[in-house]
Amino acid sequence: MQLGDLIEVTWLDASRRRLETVKELREAGAAGAEIDLPVTSYGVYIGAFGKNAKHIVLVASQWLFAQGYGQIDCTIIPVGTVENIRVLLPKLMDAENVRVCQQAFIHGRARRLMRRITIFGNEE
Repeated sequence: MQLGDLIEVTWLDASRRRLETVKELREAGAAGAEIDLPVTSYGVYIGAFGKNAKHIVLVASQWLFAQGYGQIDCTIIPVGTVENIRVLLPKLMDAENVRVCQQAFIHGRARRLMRRITIFGNEE
């Protein structure tokens, strides 16, 4: 797996943003009170970030409003929850575009609103 590759990540999320009771899980056909929720995410790999725990960062969508101004929609996956990674298309995103997306994380040239990150331009 290389920067810019389109990848598929199979991982376990901890919840579905609600607490299920054992009764609800059994009614849904679950054998017990499992809290690991299998997830498959797709996106362009722009790196692994984090001080205490590494997280895989995928760009799922990218908008370019004007040169240097846009938004990216990211999926951030804790490495410890990953079950499988598969490269779907190598080098889908070019190195310059990967660098611009990474700046949103590394240099703080972005504002995060929910899952969207607004890039404020190249301020070098």
